[in-house]
Amino acid sequence: MRIVDLSQQFSLEEYARDRHSGTHIDAPAYALRSAKNVADFGLERFSRDAVLLDFRHKKPGQPVEDEDLEAAEESAGLALREGEAVILYTGGGESRLQEKVYLSQNGAEYLEFKGVSLVGMDAPSIDDSESSDLPAHRTLLSKEILVLEGLRNLGAIDSPRFRLASFPLRLSGATAPVRAVAIFD
Repeated sequence: MRIVDLSQQFSLEEYARDRHSGTHIDAPAYALRSAKNVADFGLERFSRDAVLLDFRHKKPGQPVEDEDLEAAEESAGLALREGEAVILYTGGGESRLQEKVYLSQNGAEYLEFKGVSLVGMDAPSIDDSESSDLPAHRTLLSKEILVLEGLRNLGAIDSPRFRLASFPLRLSGATAPVRAVAIFD
């Protein structure tokens, strides 16, 4: 078995200042009132078969649209399966304020239609830095599709399918830091 760490290193002080820093997971309560918090989900939701889709060809500020997702599936020679996690490999941005590749609302709707359980990305947020209404978050979280952000080291994943484990600290909040890893047999 081989394990690849996909997490950023950060301190608890950084997390105390900004709960949306480092590698973290967002639960529905992040974008929706009276919705589930991280601790409301069973541990099985944080360990999933996963697919890596490559969007490094996109330029900062460009969205990942539904047709981009379809093309990435085709290019990788696979189709997303219901219940899987999908990880978007963009080359990532270090800062939420930095222009980065992001998931469009129609891209989020496509992933919802495919029945994925979790969407991850190597950027601090899946939404456009300029957006204040968080359309991708709202679309996914309204269907209890978890959002995993701030991933790193995606280039070390050498197979389009792998096992993802991203267990959060047992916090009763809308977001929590995680140690995310890719597992290969």
